[in-house]
Parts: sequence; structure tokens; C-alpha cells
Amino acid sequence: MATYLAFVAHRDDELNIAGTLMRLIDDGHRCVVACITNGSRGGLADRTEDERKRIAHSEFDASTAIIGCETRWLDINEHDFPSPEGQTEARGRIFRTLCEVDPDCLILHPGPPLTQYDYHEHHWLAARLPYAESYSASNPNYARPLGLTPMSAVPPIYHMCPIGTPMVPDRYVNITDYLERKLAAANCYESQVAFLAEHDKVNFIEVHRAQSIVYGSYCGVPAAEGFNTSPAWNRLVAEAGLPE
Repeated sequence: MATYLAFVAHRDDELNIAGTLMRLIDDGHRCVVACITNGSRGGLADRTEDERKRIAHSEFDASTAIIGCETRWLDINEHDFPSPEGQTEARGRIFRTLCEVDPDCLILHPGPPLTQYDYHEHHWLAARLPYAESYSASNPNYARPLGLTPMSAVPPIYHMCPIGTPMVPDRYVNITDYLERKLAAANCYESQVAFLAEHDKVNFIEVHRAQSIVYGSYCGVPAAEGFNTSPAWNRLVAEAGLPE
């Protein structure tokens, strides 16, 4: 059994890989999703910040319960995340999560060393910070002074292909048997469905369905999710790979 750890910027970003996580769990692997931000500015303009955070956490819990994965809620305010102070706080929580989970494989947003980035600054940071900390977290000289056990090894990385970004994957996972459960998880995000319909003029559920079908057409199955493997030294995927 391998341990897969995905860092996502926002609640709902795990939907990009929900079908893959379900397959891995059914195959007996451990899957953990760590959500970095807490929804402090995510839609719901008529609610207080505390209410937005509570709703975001509740929706995340409902979605990941359908997926069946473990979760970590890192609770960084969205409006603080891009600041130097916010990134420093996030790095500490990311580092601790890496040491505690000790993943065999990481799943991240598009980011370094790929040349492709997607549409949201938070996603860039949610790729870059875990990427950097996942090297340090395997070093005893970083982990032990904090009272933590270092990771067993530097983990290989897959980068998810998110909605709204025209990326060409080099790896596909057949999620045909999991597509409806993935969409059921997406339906947990009532606040996001409403926000994206108004703000971006998109149907959140149908965009996820459409992308799964398009990636499936690329690899000859009804529905799939796409990934890019990290080309960096010491990050190539070996034993802890993804199913096809």
C-alpha cells in the first residue's frame, strides 16, 4: 500500500483528481487531501468571513467524505496567502503535514518545474510551496529540531490538470466507473456552484463532466483525469505510480 498526498489551494480543487483518488482507495492505497486555504474570500458575498470559512469547511468535508480520503485543513486565510507572512505560515503547516503523512507520492497543482501554470495565483503557490518543502521535509536537520520525524524519502510528483486550463497530460487515469461519484462530490459545493455561475458564467458541475469526457477521448475511454509527471531530478515516479 502506498500513501498519496495531494495539496490543493482551495476546497473544491480536489475535484480535479477525485476519480483518481477513488480508484487508488479502492485499490487499497491511502489518500490524503490537504486544503491550504480556508474559504475566507470564496463567494458568499452576503455572509461574514467566519460564515464563509465555516461553509467552506463543511462543503470540503462533505465532498471528501464521498471521495473517501483522509483530510487536512491547513486554515490559511485566502486574502493572506499571497503575502510573505501568509506564505511563511503556510510553509510551516505544509512542512508539518509532509512529515506527519510521509507520502510515497505527491499530487500538486501545475507548477515548477513545468512551464505551464493555470489561472489562479493561489494554485501557483499551492504547487510551489509543497514542492519546496517536500525536499526539506526529508532532511533530518530540518525536521528533528521541530520535534518531527523526517519523511522517508523525497517523494515523486504528479501535477493535476485542472479545469479551465488547456494542458496536455502525459498520464491519464480511467475514471469511467467513478465519474458519477465525482460529480456527486462536486454537487456538495453549493456555494461554489452559485459563485462560478454568477462570476465566471460557467456550470461548475458540467465543466467537470466535460473535462473528464474530453480527457477520456484522448486515451480511448469514456472518462479520465489527466496528469503531468514532474521532469525534475529525484521526482520521477517509480513504484508509487498512478493506475491507467
